[in-house]
Amino acid sequence: MTLKNTITPIIMAIIFLTLVLLGNTALNTGAQSDDSDTIHLRLGQVKAASHAVSLGIDRFAELVEEKSDGEVIIETFHDGLIGNDREVIESAQMGSIDLASSSTPNMTSFTNYFTAWDLPYIFETKEEVYTAIDGEPGDIVREKMEENGFKVIFFPDYGYRQIVNNVRPVRVPEDMAGLKIRTTNSRIEQADFVHYGSNPTPVAWSEVFTALQQGTVEGEGNSYSLLWDSKHQEVLDYATEVNYNYSSDIVVMNLKIFNELSEEHQQIIMEAGAEATEWQRKIANENDEKAKQDFIDYGIEVYEPTDEEMREWKQVVEPVWDQFVVEGIAEPKYVEIILDTLGKTKEDIFE
Repeated sequence: MTLKNTITPIIMAIIFLTLVLLGNTALNTGAQSDDSDTIHLRLGQVKAASHAVSLGIDRFAELVEEKSDGEVIIETFHDGLIGNDREVIESAQMGSIDLASSSTPNMTSFTNYFTAWDLPYIFETKEEVYTAIDGEPGDIVREKMEENGFKVIFFPDYGYRQIVNNVRPVRVPEDMAGLKIRTTNSRIEQADFVHYGSNPTPVAWSEVFTALQQGTVEGEGNSYSLLWDSKHQEVLDYATEVNYNYSSDIVVMNLKIFNELSEEHQQIIMEAGAEATEWQRKIANENDEKAKQDFIDYGIEVYEPTDEEMREWKQVVEPVWDQFVVEGIAEPKYVEIILDTLGKTKEDIFE
């Protein structure tokens, strides 16, 4: 074999490998454009496509396409199709996808200001939630997220978490004694259930249904709509409407990719996020009310505590504030900004 015959296959192999690597790079690069200069963006998140958060994200994508006359198209991936909460957020931070959405407790690794949002009863009504998110507390978080490489687009309404179980009716905290309750990895949520007298058990969301079936856990805390969309009514019997925790979602975009867009396209994305927020909040509240009624119609016993019982639910978890409102966890100054924005004090909450 001649030298020429030896070198030629090597050169061909190098060319082939180079083309493959360039192809993979193109697949993993955000803000892709086709021959018509249409910008294609991808958004990933884990909730079911029928959930209000997902519907709000789809509405956002529709608005972006409409406002840009088809120049910007956002492809949405629900149900964890391209990764779990952590994976899609990290992918958006790196720029391997363009946008991602997750519940705010999963964002505490980027700013512990979100920890304050987990405090029991810090938001006692949806009006308070919206006032905080749309005001100074929300703006502070937006700035902190930019420091971590994200552009916050909007905050979809996830809803209040209620306590549900398949063992017995729960009317007051004493009824929680000994129950094995699934929680998120939130230290504050786990502390809530310790004070309620139950046994908090962190379980990945994808495994909760089976854990309830098998008795690994006997209850959980979640919104009516998410529970219904996930068919958890099939493994539950009782619900107690205590609103112990409000959880928001957050839609973020890779900041570098956002900044590379034209000013016009940036403005369109932010306007679409603002309009989607108003639309989604209405849908979220309607869906939660409908899911609550669906629970009742299905045969789940839903209990609404009296004013006196609600006072007891609140007072039992007041020590959680003393434990976590410290520097480095739920920053006291930020908590104070939230309370000032809402025009109330900690004492007002737990009186």
